[in-house]
Amino acid sequence: MIKHIFTLIWNKKKKNFLLFLEIFFAFMIMFAVFAFIISNMRVYYSPLGFDTENIWTASLRIPSSSDSTEVAQMKTLLLQELNTMPEVESASFSGLAFPFSGNTWSTGNNDNGFNFQTCIFFSDEHYAKTAGLDIIEGRWFTEEDKNSKYFPVLITKKFREQCFAGKPVLDSLFILDDDGDFGEFVKIIGVVDHYKYHGEFAEEQLGTFVYTPSTSKDTYVAHIRMKNGVQPDAEEKLNKLIASTTKRADFSIRKLEQRRIQSSQSTWTPMIALMSISGFLIINVALGLFGVLWYNISKRRSEIGLRRTVGATRANISFQFITEIIMVTLIGIFVGLFFAAQFPIMKLFDIENINYYYAMLSSAGVILLLVLICAFYPSRQAAMVNPAMVLHED
Repeated sequence: MIKHIFTLIWNKKKKNFLLFLEIFFAFMIMFAVFAFIISNMRVYYSPLGFDTENIWTASLRIPSSSDSTEVAQMKTLLLQELNTMPEVESASFSGLAFPFSGNTWSTGNNDNGFNFQTCIFFSDEHYAKTAGLDIIEGRWFTEEDKNSKYFPVLITKKFREQCFAGKPVLDSLFILDDDGDFGEFVKIIGVVDHYKYHGEFAEEQLGTFVYTPSTSKDTYVAHIRMKNGVQPDAEEKLNKLIASTTKRADFSIRKLEQRRIQSSQSTWTPMIALMSISGFLIINVALGLFGVLWYNISKRRSEIGLRRTVGATRANISFQFITEIIMVTLIGIFVGLFFAAQFPIMKLFDIENINYYYAMLSSAGVILLLVLICAFYPSRQAAMVNPAMVLHED
């Protein structure tokens, strides 16, 4: 039976060629779309590693020429005032590289026997609680770390897995920066689970949290965790408190959840557009397949009648037409898979190979399902042909 179907496909190769091309190009377009969407969605569903709900940020303006003692007193007073507000759960300070800010401070070297490049996050002793970080090993900073012989740091799990795999890291010393900005060595006191601070659709980078006391001039972004159900006037109260404490009005208060939404829009927009185009393509391919199959069956009524006369059942007729279209579809898909396989082999784009493989399977599955749906009704109608009527017509 299969050999007979291959013979039929070959004898009608000119008619089947256009159907083959349609399936091939549909597969390649869907492969490209699925590869983009799957790679982004896999990153999207990986943990952020911090909270965004009820977290507000205030970027303070602290001139570099400001007196360190005055800055320390002002920030200490500001933390005290914030923590006394009934709407505030906790508060902390960080450097300019914080979630969804778009700012990056990175360093790296190969002086430790391995090469690395890590983002640097200047954080005070209260930041883990305020941001909701998940510390999976060791501890977070405390005020006692001010007197530490080495700069205390926490690294992310990704940093640990990439550079310290299988080794104990707590209390380990390593060279963080060639320029000596953090001393000759830094000391690892803990590991943070995740910190995907560039955004939901950004790959998590290696990260290092460097202890920077809340009184330091280097941490001038206030992070404020508000309690659930705060009233709309809480922002105005917070604005007045910060202005009266800092004696400045050139700061801005933003909600971290709003930053998260805005940072994701630049990726959601093309994804939605591509999914819409793919949906339109699928509908057009379905209509084309349905029309081609219907036409082919109508032109083969005499063949169907003859087969029914010599003993073929309705199931045999349906199976033949469905198998024919599946064979043509598989040929188109296999050729498409050959070209699609070049993407992971040649590393044409900065996408993990697993995303290409998922895209190949998804594209092939969608096209096969589409073909089966489109072939079902025409093949069923072919099986219902009355052989006596058809032979009489001929």
